[in-house]
Amino acid sequence: MKEILALVVILAGFVLLSGCVHEENTGTLILQITDKTSDLNITQALVTISNIEVHLSAGGTSENETNNTSAGWYTVVETPQTFDLIEIKDVKEFLGSANLTAGWYTQIRLHVDKALVTIDGVEYNLTIPSKTVKLIKPFQIKNNQTTTLILDFDAQKSIHKTGNNKFIMQPTITITQE
Repeated sequence: MKEILALVVILAGFVLLSGCVHEENTGTLILQITDKTSDLNITQALVTISNIEVHLSAGGTSENETNNTSAGWYTVVETPQTFDLIEIKDVKEFLGSANLTAGWYTQIRLHVDKALVTIDGVEYNLTIPSKTVKLIKPFQIKNNQTTTLILDFDAQKSIHKTGNNKFIMQPTITITQE
């Protein structure tokens, strides 16, 4: 765990240093992931996220802003990463970062390749409908500034038993901005 935290600190430092050179009208987005404490008897909840995208709004946020010609989806993470949601309880884990066009973003999409849960020592597959988690929480990237969002999974509210030892994950995620 200490090695992971050291790697996160090193990566965050690199991101901050590389962010010192900005293109005009861009800002940096940093995503972190954590999990609230759960009362379930879950010893492991592995989630593999293969891709994360954010959506830049076409319209401005006030009357004196013009339409954004760069509107659309932008990739923040495109390398699969596996997180144990139980292991990262109350710990912020680096998820990814990107320099993005300044403006208002309206949605985050997490593409999940695989999810497993271990309950009472037995591992089960977790079914995630559509394998895509859509988070609708507007946030703003400001020119030459860094925006940090924390995606806080709540394992207790996310994992449901559907019968015959089948489990479904309907992720309950809170997004906070630092």
